[in-house]
Amino acid sequence: MLAISTATKKALIAIDVDGKKFYSELEANCHQSEKMMVEIHKILTNNSITLDQVGNFALVIGPGSFTGLRIGAALIKGFCAGLPDKKVVPIPTLELMAKQVIKDVKPKASFSCFLNAQSGLYYTADFNSKGKKINEEHLIENSDILKGKGAKFCLVEESFLSLGVDISCETLLETALDYEKNGQFISAKDLSVKYIRRSSAEE
Repeated sequence: MLAISTATKKALIAIDVDGKKFYSELEANCHQSEKMMVEIHKILTNNSITLDQVGNFALVIGPGSFTGLRIGAALIKGFCAGLPDKKVVPIPTLELMAKQVIKDVKPKASFSCFLNAQSGLYYTADFNSKGKKINEEHLIENSDILKGKGAKFCLVEESFLSLGVDISCETLLETALDYEKNGQFISAKDLSVKYIRRSSAEE
């Protein structure tokens, strides 16, 4: 498995080959195109691994950075173009956040995850105490963040709430392998990202 996240400022790479795990975090700050391919190549080369040895691919599909999501999807589709038998495990960003909350906090009740969508808007979804999504990802305004019950989490890198989580490469890989085990994979041609809202240019 080769799993990547380009949805946020911190890019993540996680690789599992025959039980051997390799991780890399990049403070890409939305410059994933300049760093991701170089770092993946470095990991593979330094460990004498070829791309066809990593198994399937996993991608964090959003919501998140518009540019980052496009880069991540293009990268995975490019890999699959040369390896057409490989499948793709799509992982929604807020679901991955919820996995980290469960791992770090072990909540006793339902909770919500939030991502900054810019321009006073935020992506959010609610989860039960086991991390199962209660409702679909949607947009809310800043004034609505504190409404409703339950703990509210953002990313540490965004820090607009008092509770934050820092998604780890380990959690990314664990989630990717778990989803793959449960048959939650698709072909590269069916891969799409979750923008939720239109880009600033479109708006």
